[in-house]
Amino acid sequence: MRLILALLNAVFLTGCACHSHTLPKHETAACMNYRAMMTAPMPPDAMHRLQEKCAASRQ
Repeated sequence: MRLILALLNAVFLTGCACHSHTLPKHETAACMNYRAMMTAPMPPDAMHRLQEKCAASRQ
């Protein structure tokens, strides 16, 4: 029983230690749109245009 509690505690503490404390990057509307459409069945050229719009909006 103690072994199980120790393992659960270790897993919990490892999970907390691995959490990134960096702030998320500001997502532009173009990038959110690109990420939403990544799994949609689209022609490659349309997907490339969305990716370019995302990159351009970050600059």
